[in-house]
Amino acid sequence: MSPQEPPPDDEDTGPLHAHEPRRSSTSADGRFDAPLSVTPRPVRRDNRPVVLIAVATVAVVALGAIAWMFWPSSDGSDTAGGDDAPTSTRESSEQAQARLLQMLPPGYAPDSCETVVPAQGALAQVSCGANTDPGGPLTATYTLAADKAAAKDLFDNVVSTSSVVDCPGNIQSPGPWRRNATPQQTAGTLVCGFQQSKPTVGWSTDADLLVSQVQSGPTGPNMVQLYTWWASHS
Repeated sequence: MSPQEPPPDDEDTGPLHAHEPRRSSTSADGRFDAPLSVTPRPVRRDNRPVVLIAVATVAVVALGAIAWMFWPSSDGSDTAGGDDAPTSTRESSEQAQARLLQMLPPGYAPDSCETVVPAQGALAQVSCGANTDPGGPLTATYTLAADKAAAKDLFDNVVSTSSVVDCPGNIQSPGPWRRNATPQQTAGTLVCGFQQSKPTVGWSTDADLLVSQVQSGPTGPNMVQLYTWWASHS
């Protein structure tokens, strides 16, 4: 009869030697007839660390997948603004026209100016009839430029289409002009000339991106009168 296995426990202590079996039969000289037997103790290995590592790995992978799904896109497709930004802050053509009308010199009747199709590089443009102030022009064009480069191009067009002369008082033309209140600061550029024999004065106002051109007729006012009107209305 073989000895029973001992109950396993947590530690592997190796094989245990079995006790000698009881004599099932003995010989006449008192020796055991059955040989001694050894039963090895089964080893119980702890797999808990392996299980814990596997669970932790699965958790890390799951967290990585969740983070990837909710991470902001780097291509800017969800960013507000860009090409699809609202244009409510941009000035409409009607607003530009209204702003331009507020810049006109005094002496114009309410119905003496009308909006026209803006020239290239302009936000708004108006064409005016006679100015009723002394020495005032018979016709005028006032243009609101989109930027400094456009304002320069518009003014250069006035110069290129005029037969340029010095302004009255031997004032350089074209040349810088200044306001009496700020004589050290250039307000813009002035030009005097003739277009189809009509005295013409043109000037730019840098702070407003405004380009102005006024003309008289063959019968007046003459260049001196037109220039004097400009000096009091610019």
